[in-house]
Amino acid sequence: MADDQRPPADEAERLLIRNERDDTLFVEAGAGSGKTRALVDRIEALVLEDGVPMESIAAITFTEKAASELRDRIRQRFEARSGDDAKAAIQQLDGAAVGTLHSFAQRILSEHPVEAGLPPGVEVLDEIGSQVEFETRWRQFLDELLDDTTMARSLLTLEAASVRLDALRSLALQMAANWDLVEERLDLDPPQPPPFDLETLLARFDEVLALREQCLDDTDSLLAHFGRLAENRRQLADAFDEIDAMAIATSMGDNGTTGVAVKPGNTGKSANWPDVGAVRKAVRSICGDCDDAVADVTTASLAHLGGRLGRFVLAAAEERRESGRLEFHDLLVRARRLLRDPVHGPGVRESLRERYHRLLLDEFQDTDPIQIELAVLIATPERDLRGRDWTELPVDPGRLFLVGDPKQSIYRFRRADIGVYLAARDRFHSRPSLTVNFRTVAPVIEWINDVFAVLIQPEPGSQPAYVALSAHRVDAAPVGPAVTLLGTEAITTKVNADKLREIETTDVALTVAQALRGDQAWQVDDGSGGWRTAQPNDVCILLPARTSLAALERALDHVGVPYRAETSSLVYASREVRELMLALRAVADPTDELAVVAALRSFVYGCGDDDLAHWRLGLGGRFSFRGPLPDGSDGHPVADGLRHLATLHEARLWSTPAELLDRVVRERAVLESAVATGAPRDVWRRLRFVTDQARAWVDAGGTDLRSYLEWARLQGADNARVSETVLPETDDDSVRIMTIHG
Repeated sequence: MADDQRPPADEAERLLIRNERDDTLFVEAGAGSGKTRALVDRIEALVLEDGVPMESIAAITFTEKAASELRDRIRQRFEARSGDDAKAAIQQLDGAAVGTLHSFAQRILSEHPVEAGLPPGVEVLDEIGSQVEFETRWRQFLDELLDDTTMARSLLTLEAASVRLDALRSLALQMAANWDLVEERLDLDPPQPPPFDLETLLARFDEVLALREQCLDDTDSLLAHFGRLAENRRQLADAFDEIDAMAIATSMGDNGTTGVAVKPGNTGKSANWPDVGAVRKAVRSICGDCDDAVADVTTASLAHLGGRLGRFVLAAAEERRESGRLEFHDLLVRARRLLRDPVHGPGVRESLRERYHRLLLDEFQDTDPIQIELAVLIATPERDLRGRDWTELPVDPGRLFLVGDPKQSIYRFRRADIGVYLAARDRFHSRPSLTVNFRTVAPVIEWINDVFAVLIQPEPGSQPAYVALSAHRVDAAPVGPAVTLLGTEAITTKVNADKLREIETTDVALTVAQALRGDQAWQVDDGSGGWRTAQPNDVCILLPARTSLAALERALDHVGVPYRAETSSLVYASREVRELMLALRAVADPTDELAVVAALRSFVYGCGDDDLAHWRLGLGGRFSFRGPLPDGSDGHPVADGLRHLATLHEARLWSTPAELLDRVVRERAVLESAVATGAPRDVWRRLRFVTDQARAWVDAGGTDLRSYLEWARLQGADNARVSETVLPETDDDSVRIMTIHG
């Protein structure tokens, strides 16, 4: 049932939110308590009762989807009212500042480009465009970095400590996403790292080795560790150079591959040593000593390299400013700098204050800390900021309206900061709460209150106290439990991660099957006050990472439950898409026989192991499409696959990755073969999504096939932050599988 059709949860709080418009309100709203309705209530009262023009209100929410929903609800509310004010509000709504924080920042910069140091036309890069531009800059930067002799020692020491170039790329990505903090806090010209202190480490080995003289029994098991310790010491002493010594010390550390040599456990008898515990501790400490010696150098090497990475990301940010091709984070930082600029800031802030009389911030717990600063800078009457923090600036009463729920703050990777939320809440004294949940039945709310009242304990500056929810819907479903806990039965035998994942996903699949089938199928709200049997589309399975996806799909297939993966990182991790990429990987590198064999074994080419064995052993063929095929291979499935790969390899020079994908799907009858999977519509949807993203990658400036394959690989990573979700078929009744963020 829509929020607007429900009775108010707490009329006193609703009236306060609606009518107390002469003060700054910070509304703390629990999950499902109607935050959007509170926002719409506030806007309706401001426009129709206070006479504030809709074009003078800025309503900022977190996502494009939420902004569209908010705009639609505001329009419906005004259309339900009569009068000239309502008609005027509807006419102004399309041009009103109702959108995301990034769109609001873009509006500020577009209205004041000269003051912000931008060209008149500003282009905003989407997620894919930003990724393509970063990869292009990163490849060029990496070539320059590897050619720079001043960085050689830092790179070699990090390589010795098992820090790979992929890790440096991830670090550069994080720095690029927070380049304003890099500029503020990072030393951009740190010194070279110190030498590796091998002599001190060898002396530490000698101190520990001297303890073996205390042993009274040559057969003691602890004494055997000293032989291996002496061997480790010899390896360090015989190291070719400093870098080699660091690599050896790294392998001997707590996380190293040979560190077992100096981990004695509980070996040794107390009768054979004056203090066996002290000896064990000393032997064990060698691992930590190795780690400390390596860390002294690697920390300094990271700082040295970090300065170079910092200059790289700052140069890229400046290049984007000069060209007017801004990323999402650029919008926020440039808008804040504009408002704080000592020359242009006062005039711009005054212009915005006259333009926007009210600023309403929704989902406040999830947005960048820059959001509250932008809002306060517009709402403050102060002209001379003198470097003051936003918490020190006065705000005109009634200009700000904030609503959020700290329990729903999950976007830390986007710099959502619960500390900023709490500081804003404490900053504004008028803090009504919305605690009645409209979505969930009473038994679930009771379980949530019982569990989270214990788990969520207040900590100043980092965790607010748990506020109990109350249920508007007091009736429970006639069939099915309100809450089911899985994994409560103890596993008596030790199992590896794969087996544990299989057990977990089997439990989930069986629970879903029970909920959807038979006499005990669960009941759900039918939207009109009654109950109906649960359907697959009522169920969503949330995954913390894509690791469990394959096991979960197998388990759901086994019990015959239809499903679809709706988050793009999960789509790229699915079997069909992975095997499609294997075909393109073979096309991109014909010398990679492993990729060729993997492509032939995929569902795209359908060669069985018997086909591959007969090709190699019976016909003497090679797994390469660049040379002649053996005699008698006509009609052989491996030969057909190799010929097709060869045609794609020839076409790669004048075909985009999207065109190659389209050819593979069309010419290998991939859509038709998906019928055999039992869930063809889900496979079709995944393939369309991947092809559409490949086209977007090309449109954003992507070029060669190998670059696309690397980009696609990153989309399937656990930490991928792809914003697009995969839209389902409108009539596809399937269980949804999503990541937490999706």
